[in-house]
Amino acid sequence: MATILTILATAFITWVLAYEGFYSPKARIKRLRKEIYTISSEIGKLYTNDSVVDSLTLKPYENAIHKKEKMINVLLDYHFDPEEDQEYIEENRPENRK
Repeated sequence: MATILTILATAFITWVLAYEGFYSPKARIKRLRKEIYTISSEIGKLYTNDSVVDSLTLKPYENAIHKKEKMINVLLDYHFDPEEDQEYIEENRPENRK
């Protein structure tokens, strides 16, 4: 009986940690922020190289950033209460770029 309880407790703790670390809205927003940072650093690398940077080169990067910002806004609107979580929403809402 103790073995079964230990297994169930371990499974429950693993599920909670996996949810909080990978699937919760806060974790998804954090992951999207990292992806935006990665794309922005790629744009920076384009400018530091001696390559020609024009709107055709930057457009796919800007579209990807815009889509990720929209996903963050949707997650914030859907999962968080504007009154209770107002500080978290203000800290994590992307600026309106367009």
